[in-house]
Amino acid sequence: MTLRQAPSTAILPSALQTLVTAITQAQSLEELSAILQALPQQCGMLNVVYYFAGDSNKPLNPDNFVSTTYPKEWQERYYTKNYLEIDPVAQQGLQHGLPFEWRELEIEKGTLGYKIIMEGMDFNLGLSALSIPLWGVDGSRGLFAVTSADPHKFDGLARVNCARDYQMLASFVHEAYIRISAFQTRGIIELSGEEKACLKLAAEGLLGRDIARKLKLPDPVVRLCLRVVRHKLGAATTDMAIQNAARLGVI
Repeated sequence: MTLRQAPSTAILPSALQTLVTAITQAQSLEELSAILQALPQQCGMLNVVYYFAGDSNKPLNPDNFVSTTYPKEWQERYYTKNYLEIDPVAQQGLQHGLPFEWRELEIEKGTLGYKIIMEGMDFNLGLSALSIPLWGVDGSRGLFAVTSADPHKFDGLARVNCARDYQMLASFVHEAYIRISAFQTRGIIELSGEEKACLKLAAEGLLGRDIARKLKLPDPVVRLCLRVVRHKLGAATTDMAIQNAARLGVI
């Protein structure tokens, strides 16, 4: 008997790199959501969902940021009936840290959780699904899931590959949400004199060691200043920080 071999990656390397670059460069939640909306088509999936669950010490809030390609009718039903509070997939994802397939869940027939799963099938959510629990560097929680019309999409080695690739992608999504939302709610951006000087010289095209030489600062101080600037301006790169600073009139 010949075993069917799964591909070495669940997402083509070129597509994965394109997605990671787009996610890390996203400057707004609308832009991040648009990237997620296009993900199923790029990766051969049926649906994707990302939910920011927030602080682990607080109850789930249906008003938290969510981006999904699920049918609008299902989204309306889900939130109108407050399914978030009893959704077995959400509960499993928030109580455990490892990726899991929905069919692995032990849900007793006749329960509300079982009802949610059965109703979801009527809305063409997918015949197989993989959920990935997320923890941000700030301790915040998130949930990411992809679904497929192929009931065997996550069988065997394919599951290992999918879990690896989508866990990496989901982590970038979660960190991007944290970065963007923090920037949007921070209000007035204030940079120290050294931070502003380093950023101005970086905007002129100088590299770290050249900035250090011109400002008579140690290299590590310059690197730290630029790192802090990127954080304050909600940017993944110094180039993005320069763009944000220019748009806000900081430099």
